[in-house]
Amino acid sequence: MKKVLFTTALLMLAPAVEAEDRFENIREEWKMCTTCHGAQGQGGIGPQLAGQSADDIISKLLHYRMGHPIGAQSAMMYPWAQALTEGQIGTIGVFVQEGFPEK
Repeated sequence: MKKVLFTTALLMLAPAVEAEDRFENIREEWKMCTTCHGAQGQGGIGPQLAGQSADDIISKLLHYRMGHPIGAQSAMMYPWAQALTEGQIGTIGVFVQEGFPEK
């Protein structure tokens, strides 16, 4: 009987527990990215990011962070990439690869 009550109590509480947002540490930074790349990475002033692999995004951000040019607008990316931690760069790569999940 105690197991049933405990299980019932857990099930009642479950909806109140929100799923952890594994992209929480880059959401604010991503807002700046959307200015040029679009909310869904569709492109605009900057190139399209949607459809790129995490490895591609991470590689580009690391090159920008070191000041290496990739394209005509590379200089615009240097300060943004330099402001990111390596962890954030990795997370952004996965975020893009997974299609910009909301949570």
